[in-house]
This record gives sequence, C-alpha cells and structure tokens, in this order.
Amino acid sequence: MAFLWFFLFSFSFTLSNSTPDSTILLSFKNSIFDDPLNILSTWNSSSTHCSWYGVKCANFSDKVISLSLPHNGFSGKIPADIGDLKFLEVLQLQGNNFSGQIPVHISSIPSLTVLNLSFNSFSGNIPDKLIGTRSLKVIDLSNNLLSGRISVDNSSGCEFLTHLRLSNNYLSGNISPEIGNCKNLRTLLLDYNLLQGKLPAELGRITELRVLDVSRNSLTDVIPKEIANCLKLSALVLSNLMDFGSDEKTSPMDSFRGEFNAFDLGVPFELFFHSSLQVLWAPRANLRGRLPAQWSEFCSLRVLNLGQNYFDGVIPENIVMCKNLTFLDLSLNNLSGYLPLLLHVPCMTYFNISRNNVSGNIQSYNSKGSCDGAVISDGLASSSINMDDTWVEFMYANLPFWGFKKGLMMDESFEIIHDLSWNSFSGLLPVFFVADQLLASNRKFSYRLLLNNNMFDGSSHRELISDCDKLRSVSVNLSENKIVGGMVKAFSLDCLRLIEFEASYNRVEGSIDPGIGNLTMLEQLDLRGNRLSGSLPNQLGKLKNLTWISLGENNLSGEIPPEFSQLASLKFLDLSHNALTGSIPASLANVTNLETLLLGHNRLYGQVPSSLSLLSHLTVLDLSFNDLSGPIPSLQHQINCSAYIGNELLDDKCPFSALTPERSSGPPKFKKGRNLKPVIIAAITSAFVLLCIVAVTVIICPLRRKKVKRLRLPKGKVVVTFAGAPNELNYDNVVRATGIFSLRNLIGTGGFGSTYKAELVPGYLVAVKRLYIGRFQGIQQFDAEIRTLGRIRHKNLVTLLGYYAGENEMFLIYNYLSGGNLETFIHDKSGENEQWPVIYKITVDIAQALAYLHYSCVPRIVHRDIKPSNILLDENLNAFLSDFGLARLLEVSKTHATTDVAGTFGYVAPEYATTCRVSDKSDVYSFGVVMLELLSGKKSLDPSFSDYGNGFNIVEWTKMLIKEGRPSAVFSVELWETGPRENLLGMLRLAYSCTAETLSVRPSMKQVLEKLKQLKT
Repeated sequence: MAFLWFFLFSFSFTLSNSTPDSTILLSFKNSIFDDPLNILSTWNSSSTHCSWYGVKCANFSDKVISLSLPHNGFSGKIPADIGDLKFLEVLQLQGNNFSGQIPVHISSIPSLTVLNLSFNSFSGNIPDKLIGTRSLKVIDLSNNLLSGRISVDNSSGCEFLTHLRLSNNYLSGNISPEIGNCKNLRTLLLDYNLLQGKLPAELGRITELRVLDVSRNSLTDVIPKEIANCLKLSALVLSNLMDFGSDEKTSPMDSFRGEFNAFDLGVPFELFFHSSLQVLWAPRANLRGRLPAQWSEFCSLRVLNLGQNYFDGVIPENIVMCKNLTFLDLSLNNLSGYLPLLLHVPCMTYFNISRNNVSGNIQSYNSKGSCDGAVISDGLASSSINMDDTWVEFMYANLPFWGFKKGLMMDESFEIIHDLSWNSFSGLLPVFFVADQLLASNRKFSYRLLLNNNMFDGSSHRELISDCDKLRSVSVNLSENKIVGGMVKAFSLDCLRLIEFEASYNRVEGSIDPGIGNLTMLEQLDLRGNRLSGSLPNQLGKLKNLTWISLGENNLSGEIPPEFSQLASLKFLDLSHNALTGSIPASLANVTNLETLLLGHNRLYGQVPSSLSLLSHLTVLDLSFNDLSGPIPSLQHQINCSAYIGNELLDDKCPFSALTPERSSGPPKFKKGRNLKPVIIAAITSAFVLLCIVAVTVIICPLRRKKVKRLRLPKGKVVVTFAGAPNELNYDNVVRATGIFSLRNLIGTGGFGSTYKAELVPGYLVAVKRLYIGRFQGIQQFDAEIRTLGRIRHKNLVTLLGYYAGENEMFLIYNYLSGGNLETFIHDKSGENEQWPVIYKITVDIAQALAYLHYSCVPRIVHRDIKPSNILLDENLNAFLSDFGLARLLEVSKTHATTDVAGTFGYVAPEYATTCRVSDKSDVYSFGVVMLELLSGKKSLDPSFSDYGNGFNIVEWTKMLIKEGRPSAVFSVELWETGPRENLLGMLRLAYSCTAETLSVRPSMKQVLEKLKQLKT
C-alpha cells in the first residue's frame, strides 16, 4: 500500500511539473509564420485550449488527444516540444507547407496511433525509431522531401503498425528486410522514391498485407516468390506508367509516367495463382517469359496489367477461368497465336492486346451474353473486399488504378476501351458488344474501339457496334486494314453516337453517302487514303461538332461545298490529293477556328480568297499544285512559300520570300517545285556565265601570275553541300569569310576542333568547325560518315550545310546561331537563366534532339560529348545540339556499346572509368549533368566543390544535399524563390535518375522526354 501511494504521488508530481498542453499548442502556433486563412486566431489564453480549432481533448480532462489541422496552407516548422503532448493519439497536419525535419520527439509520444504529415515539405531523414513506435497504427509521410533510408526499429516493435505510406519522397537504398517483422501491416506504399536493389523475400512474412506498391523506384533482380505467402494480398503494384492527376480524358497507355524498376525474369507463377490477389499491376517492368497455361476457377484477378513487357507465346485459353477479370492489358509484348474464343471481352471495361502478333478471325469470340461473377458497376467494389473502413479509405485514396477508385465507374466521363490494334487479325469485321450489366446502368458510358493496323479484309455488312444508342459516345478506329466495299456498307455508319471515326488507308470505294450528315455528334472524321470518288456531300456542313476532317488521298471530284463554312468548330481540314475543281470558297473565312487547311494537289482554279487573311489561327496551309491565279494574300501567320508552288498563274510575289529561313539564324531554304521555267532559265544563265568565266580565265590568268596575292588560297578545292545550302557556299568564300581562320573570328574550341564565325554574304552568317587532323582515319572514312550526318534534319539539331575534306584540311559548315552556347547562358546572371519556363524549354529542346538521335536516326547515333558548350541557342533561346555524330555512328546492327570514347571530364558516365564502354545511357548521364547545371547555376566541376576534395562534381554534390534532406539547396536562390517548386523538384528527381551510377536503372531518352512533358502539366 505504501508503494502504491508513492507511485500515485510520483505520477501526480510528474504531471504537475510537466508543461501544460496549452503552452505546447501556443508554441506550435508561434512556429507557424503563415496562416493564410487565419485559422489559429482563436488560439489564445482567453479561452480553453480544448475549444480551439482542430484540438480535441479527452473526456473530463484538458489533455489533448487529437491535433487535426489538414489543408490550411500553414507554413513553418513543427517545434520539438510537440512530443510533450503525452496523451496525443492523432496528429494530422497533411496538405500544408510545413518544412524542416520531422521532430525526433514524435517517436516518444506513448499513445500516438495515427500520424499523417503527408503533402508537406518535410526534409531530412525519417526519425530512426518512428517506424517501430509501439502504439503507431497509421503512418503517412508521403509527398514530402524526405531522404535517406527506410529504418525499421524492431527493438520497440512494429507489430501494431497497419498502414505505412512513404510514397513520393527521395528515400534511397534498399528496402529494409526488417519490414517483414511488421506482421500486421495491411498497406505498404513505397512508390515514387529512389529505392534500389531487390525486393526482400521477408515481405512474405507480413501475413496481413493487402496492398504493396513499390512502383516508380529503381528496383532490380527477381520478384521473390515469397510474396505469395501474404495470403491476404489483394493488390500488388510492381511498376506504374500512369499519371492520374491529369484532368485530361486519356487511355491508360496515353497517360505515361516514368518507370525505372527493371526486374529480372518473369512473374512467379505463385502470384498468378494467388487465391486473394485481385490486382497485379506491372507495366514495363522488364518482365519476360510466358503466361501460365493452366488457370483455375479460383482465379481472383480483376485487374491484370502486364503491358509493355517481353512476354511471348500465346494468350492461354484457360485465362477465361478468371471470370472476374474486368481490366486486361497485355499490350506491347511478343504474344502470338489466336485470341481465346471464350474470352469474354464485352465484360471488360478495359481490354488491350495492341502491338502484338495475335492473329485469326474474331467473328465468333465476341458473342453477347451475361458476365458471370464480374463486378463491373463498381470496378473493385469495396463490398467485395472484406476489410475495415480505414483500409478501404487508404485503398481508394492512394491507389491510382484506372477504373479502380470507388465510384469512378459511375462517372459519366468513364470510357470503356477495347483495343485490338496493331496485330494480325483478318477476316470480316465482327459485331462488337458492351456488357448488358453496363448497358443496364442508369449512366451511359463512352466506348472506344480500336481495330486499326490489322488485316481485316471485308466489312461486316451489319452494325459494327450493338446497342450503340445505349452508349454515351462511341469512337472507332479501323485505319490501315484491307476493308473493301462502299463506305456505309463497309463501315456500318449507322451509330448516331459516333464522335470519332478513323478508317484511313483501306480500300473503300464509292461516294460518301449523304446520310453521313445524320452523325451530328461526330467530332473527328478520317477517311484519307481510300478510293472514295464522287463529290463532297453538302450534308457534311450539318456536322457542327466536327473539329477534324481528313479526306485526302482519294478520288473525290466536284467543288468544295460552301456549307463547309458552317463548321464553326473545325480546326483541321485536309482535302488534298484529290480531283476537286472550282474555286476556294471565300466563306471558309467563317471557319474562325481553322488552324490547318490542306488543299494541295487538286484542280482548283481562280484566286486565293483574300478573306483567308481573317483566319487568325491558320498556321498550316497547302495550296500547292493547283491552277490558282492572281495575288497571294497576306496571312496573319507566316506561311512558307512552298504552300503555293505548282500554281503557274499565281503572282510571283510571295509575302515571305522563298529564301526566308525558318529561323532568322538558320540558312536559306530552297524549295523544289514542278515549275520548270525557272530551272530552264537558271540553266541557260549558268551556262552563259560559265563560258564568260572560261574566257576571262584564259585572258587574265597569265597576267595575274605576275601579281603578288594578298591571300594565298588553294585552288580546285570543292565543298560538298547538302540540302538548303546557299550558292555562296564554296571553299574560297568560306576561307575568306573566316579571315583564313583568323583568331578574331574564333568563337569556340572543343575536342574535335575550333569553330569560326564566317559572313558569306552581307547579313548571312555560318559557323565553320575546323577539325583537328588525325581525328579520323583517312579522308574516305570521314567522307562516308559525314555524308550520313548531312542527311539528318531536326528542329533541335544544328544544321550541317556542307563540308570540305582534304589531305591537310577538314572543316564542317553549320548554320550560325546568334544566342551563344548554353555554358555562357548558365553562368550569365542576366535573369533569364533563373526562370522556370526558359529552363524547361531548353531542357525539352535538348531531350528532343537526343531522343531523335537515339531512336529515329538510321543508323542510330550516340553523341558521347553532351555538355553546355555543345548546346547552342538562337536569339529566342531555342536550343540546338551540335557536334552530334562526330565521335562515332552507332550502327543499328551492332551492339549498343562501342569502345572509342569521346567526352569531357565531369560529364562522362561512371561506367566509362571501369569498362571503357559507352552507350546511349551514357548520353543520358551527361544530359542529367547538364540539367543539374541549369537548375543550380553551377559548373559540373564548380570551384565551390573544392572543399569536398578532388574529383567532387555536381552529381556528388547533389546526392549529398538530397541525402542531407536539403534538395532545395541544389537550386539557385532566384530560381527556387520564383518556382514553381513542385515542377523544379520533379526536374531534380529526373536529373537524379539520369545520373544514377547503375546503368540499368537510368531512364532512356524516350522516358526522359515523356517525363519532361508530364512536368509541364
């Protein structure tokens, strides 16, 4: 009894000497320096703290048990004494702008069960003992700037933890195997971090696990089969390409997001046969192998996404045993064979097997009927998952599955997609159905059917889509097949819900039926490349919702109907390559939204209507090769004069000279046409001039031998020119314009040579790169390689105009860019290099150029010397990549690597130091370094790094700051202050992944470019 009295006395003494909760709350208020909604104005000593906004106390006590202040725009730091709220059970501060480190003392709150600090700007490491605090059940630290490793403190125990969400941070290192001791975890969300290594097999010890998301990291190695030991696992997300934050209505494959996980081998069969797994999501995860041949009736899968992997073989017949399957994506694999006959596609809200080699006739596979066991109306309905309310809330709030969120499928904007495009299907078009359960819904859904790029060779002669009137809208793509017959018969154009119809490049003939005017919902019509004949029906003018019409490359005749002027929404009109006659209707000026007008290669005559100058949005025009006459009107946007060639009776006074370059810093562009008169005149004139030159040479040259020349220029030296090069581009003019390569015209030096500015004629400049002799193995090899480069044209590559290759002299001639190079721009503190839009545009320009070199050139090219001095700018700060292909061409038929390495220290990828091999991923590394320079304003080997030791570069400096939880310190002060910070951090994350030391986890340039496009939104 004495001991009990002593304990109570000690406890009461401790309470009396502890800091009052009201004082701690006021300290918390004082730490907030921005309260935009004035939420905390009621927090003052004149009232009891239990009545303050967001504060909840225990019954019959003044002890705070809940502090909930989400989404109020607070800025500031959480004071350390928040840990003195010893009775606090719930701390929710999500959706604010708190920064600094998470106080370590939060881990010592003995009764804390829910901690939600998501969507803030917390940085630094996660407190060591936080994941393992005995009382904590829910931890959500997602969408912050946290770095370091995931530390699980098993000394305190984490068996009570049920929900752990650490998504969208900068967490690195391996996933700790100790996470397997948190056996009551139901959700584990680690997506969108920088985690590396393999998935630990210890995950299989979490017996209560329902959801595991490890996507958008840099994980490698095999997927452990032990994960199948999580018998209650319902959703497994191994990779993810989709961005669900966008408001745009796109298909899953269109909503791309960067993914860097690259697993080995395939999916363990144990996961396919898991009795509880409803979602297996692993697009572009580097998976391979074959799908299981045997599936049982116990298959619980509702969502299966294995798109963009390397699976081969056939789609197994037994997959039809997965009767609950409503989402199936097997696109962009190497699948072949036939589509299983019993696969009930109408029951699927998303079905995509595009870009495989699946074949056969699909007349009978799509029969109408019920969908046994398929829960379609609610996607993955919460009622079908036996879990508590907290779990359901987590699932629907955090898992970004298309068609998966609660209630999404009841939204009118929801779109059912059946995509069989880019395969080898043949035969007649079948009738397509949508499940009766969906059609019976109170809501109408949109339906997209994609059958393009197959070998369908006949029409169905029936309706193409059953119960079309029960759908909200319908989009159909039948392009690039072998469909024949009359238009309506071939395409069954009787669906009045059509909004998009594409059937280009088939074999459909006959006239366009006037009944097409009944498709009043139609927004896009593409019938180009068929064999349509007859006149354009006036009824097309009734389609007031049309924004896009393409009827080019047919045999249409007659006049352009004046009713086209009623299409107020029209933006794109292509009637080119037909046999249209008559004049261009002046009333087209009423189509005020028109951006593209293609009427070339017809038989139109009369004047070009001056009213076209009223079209303020018109930027693309083609009237070439008609019989037009009279003056050319002056339009509001510059139109290249090639838009008018082939019209012999047009006045030869193009408002924009044919010699006008596309950019003021570029070379003149000479266009070719079929008008031979100027060519004949030029030929006669050239011949006359040549005779005169010969005569003058015979008479004068003997006299000139006696004179002392001021400039000694070699004779008979030929400059090879490429398309777009001016006539003045010859050896003598180039050498004279450089002042015989005088230092006063030197504008740059590099690993391949020195570059000089040369003014060929007044006002026309070129850049001449004089190459170091010996860099190439002989003139013949150089000549072959450089001719390949001369054919390359891209808007973000410096244009090669010509070259000279002699025994003792080699130089290249490029278009001159007046904005200098990126190195000068980065370190010039003029203000433009501190603005997000400018930096973003320059970065995208460079990425587009590199992606073109890596994927679109034949042969492919690895640059191998990406650095700011090799990136040039024009006066509008458009970026152009130079020196591409000079190191070596990457042949398509060879491996991705070559051993002849060029590069600059500080930009060369680390694998060169160990293997002396370079690949397209080496360019990605160098590109990442350039991104870091743009963001920070520092050089790759900045003098400020000398304090950290020799060899310390911008990549190591960035990694150090991120590890210390200070990613904002990477940015120049002005850039960080002007923001937008979310976009800047996204670019930093991308640069970080580009400069990953491990080659396999670096993104490709295609991935980089797509990720940059996502950052814009």
